[in-house]
Amino acid sequence: MIGKPIPRVEGREKVTGRALYTADATPAGVLWARNVRSPHSHARIVTIDTSRALAIPGVRAVLSGADIPNKRTGRNLRDMPLLAADVVRFAGEKVAAVAAGSPQAAEEGALAVEVEYEQLPPVFDPFEAMQPGAPILHPDARSYVGFHPGIPAGAVNVCGYRHHVQGD
Repeated sequence: MIGKPIPRVEGREKVTGRALYTADATPAGVLWARNVRSPHSHARIVTIDTSRALAIPGVRAVLSGADIPNKRTGRNLRDMPLLAADVVRFAGEKVAAVAAGSPQAAEEGALAVEVEYEQLPPVFDPFEAMQPGAPILHPDARSYVGFHPGIPAGAVNVCGYRHHVQGD
């Protein structure tokens, strides 16, 4: 086989659209999700009413931050709630999730969730955010330093800090 072309037996199926991929298969009983997102850049969540969404045929569940408290994610700080529970910190933050038997029911359910917000003053300037009295976005964070790279402070040649030791 080395040096000889390998025939592409699947090529015709791919270019005609008849090839099947994992995304083409929907397992039985799968649920589709749609998130409800905040339109505000900084606001307190007053109430979330899911009753209209739960009445839609096909909607199986609606979750809010109250259903999954203290579950956080994030690359370094792990400061991002899976669903905002009390306060939203940016426009587009997730406040609820709808699970349904079809994408259409999930979309309709998400549109039916009613969220009442109390808008809070947003801060768009980093220097303004550092001023005394500025809104605190992460009141429970000990620090905004997510990780330390392990490089000593001071005038150090960063390239020379790590070294390679070759074994036997």
